[in-house]
Amino acid sequence: MNAVTAASTVFIVACCHILCLHSPSFHQATAFSSCRTSTRRRSPHHLTELQLSSWYDNDDYEDRYDGKKSSTFTARGRGRERTESVERSRARRTGRTRNNDWERGRPTTEQRQKKNLPQQQTAVLPQRGEQFSQPLSSIDCPHFGTCPGCVVNTNIQDIDVIDSAKLYFSSQSLQKHVIPHNRNDRESFFHEQQDEFYKVIIPSSITSWRTQAKLAVAPTSTWSRSSGATIGLYARHSHDVLSIPECKVHHPNINRAVELIVEATKKVRTPIYLEDTGDGLLRYIQLQVELSTGKVCLTLVMNAQKLKECQPHLSFLVKELKRMDEKREVWHSMWCHCNDSGGNAIFSRDSSRWHPVDGPPFICEKIPGSDPNAKEGLLYFSPMVFRQGNFEGFREIAREVREAIPEGSKVCELYAGVGLLGLSSLAYHGRGKADGNTGRGLKWLRCSDENPENERCFELAVNSMPMHITGRTPKSFESKSGAKAGSDRQWRGKNQQSRRNRETSMKDLMDTMVGSNTNDDTSTSKKPSVTYTVANAASALFQGQALGADVLIVDPPRKGLEEPVLQQLCQPRNPKQPYVEYANMLSHLPRHTVNWVNDVRTLIYVSCGFDALAKDCDKLLTSNAGWKIESATGYVLFPGSNHVESVVVFRR
Repeated sequence: MNAVTAASTVFIVACCHILCLHSPSFHQATAFSSCRTSTRRRSPHHLTELQLSSWYDNDDYEDRYDGKKSSTFTARGRGRERTESVERSRARRTGRTRNNDWERGRPTTEQRQKKNLPQQQTAVLPQRGEQFSQPLSSIDCPHFGTCPGCVVNTNIQDIDVIDSAKLYFSSQSLQKHVIPHNRNDRESFFHEQQDEFYKVIIPSSITSWRTQAKLAVAPTSTWSRSSGATIGLYARHSHDVLSIPECKVHHPNINRAVELIVEATKKVRTPIYLEDTGDGLLRYIQLQVELSTGKVCLTLVMNAQKLKECQPHLSFLVKELKRMDEKREVWHSMWCHCNDSGGNAIFSRDSSRWHPVDGPPFICEKIPGSDPNAKEGLLYFSPMVFRQGNFEGFREIAREVREAIPEGSKVCELYAGVGLLGLSSLAYHGRGKADGNTGRGLKWLRCSDENPENERCFELAVNSMPMHITGRTPKSFESKSGAKAGSDRQWRGKNQQSRRNRETSMKDLMDTMVGSNTNDDTSTSKKPSVTYTVANAASALFQGQALGADVLIVDPPRKGLEEPVLQQLCQPRNPKQPYVEYANMLSHLPRHTVNWVNDVRTLIYVSCGFDALAKDCDKLLTSNAGWKIESATGYVLFPGSNHVESVVVFRR
């Protein structure tokens, strides 16, 4: 009897199991359960819409009740918000199975054909891309896999951060803040634009694009200095230096320069820095290529506090490098930087640690947007200032920025560096009627950054531009007319603050007020003023740099905008605040009531960190400041890496 009962029980359980396996609801529940389990170990950036739903519903959502139950929830994941209805969230969970295409956050070809969606587009290439000789989808680097520099070797636009950016900018919660471009039906506009709003551009060749490299140095042997140095990148999860002599993304002259340095260290027996003991001299090198000549500016980072501590080994190494370059085809200049601090910082913040050793003090490049046939208009870079690793590709970003600025604007640039974006816009709009311009030019340009060395490079660049663009009188003319010779050469900014805060006369005040209330060009016949302020972004803003500006350009570091800057941009415009261009004209108002970006109508955000960009975009769009997105473009500025540079244009 017991045996019969046991057999019956087994038979019933088996039948139930078979019925469950053939039940559609069982498969949906199983797939959803596995999705919830797998997403806990992954970043929200790399999840499908189905996985995003389970991620948010699991533990990262917040219900908002405005006195009663609401049918919406706000999903928070890695610094960005997504608001959507519960019904849409539930609908997405059913009828969809997981596959490779949905894991990357985009539909398959069959799903696109079923829903009449456009086929997946590849990266958009500039017109200059036709000259590339190699296939644009493959780098074919022999060091790929062992070198930590690149994460993809083929299909360089198929990276996680671009998928995340496309998913973010195509979301309905963001698309409702997009300027509809004169479309009547916003819903149809959303469906048409959600797959193509965030365009991706490869602005340069995918090989030989890196014109600046910082490389670590380690001894090839700890027993003999005659073995020379190993120069390259740190291997993954270690400080073991991996040599990359055939790197395909390096400019060819960078690889050539590294080869010469390795041979020179063998010849002159240069002491190489040992991280374990702290002994030795040569720690890092920085290589910067001047595109106009192809020559390399070399910076030798030495484990020393003063320059004399590097001798005689520094002199031996420099002389040998110059001897090996008999035709003078490789070296542009050489610098020494003394850094004896611990940690991973390559450069010290102390400007007195920099020492020019040989060659010119600056690398010169043509200002993007200036007349290519003219000799005027140069950017100046020293090793002490920031320079983009892909300068050729960054020219395309500068082109989009200057074309987004209306003619006759007053422009303020924060996080300006040497002023590349601002000066590019100034040169472009001041070139006359070429390239479709009407020749109105910019009324004025104000740039700022906290590195005091940037100001010297900025002043040299402005002085190299035509006088009818900058509105500046050459210093030779000022000296002949009786001006104090050398009064404007205090580029370190010692007297700049006093000049900027000088008392404003009644005539200047009236001219400013009258000029703000009329659109007649005769009232703004004064030539543009170009200035630079040494200050961080928040300090420059509170000094009145953006007062009266129509356009604000920001190019912050990866962490995004400083909180005080973001707070000012999120404030609504105050129509009662008078139009002024200098902070001392608002001295009668309490400082906490002043909107320092009150007159800004266009915000151009150049981002090198997508997470910070998404966070800042959410705050700007959900504020009462009235910002709307006009365009968003991604640039694969560093092909091979999991990085995208974005340019977002806001209007209000």
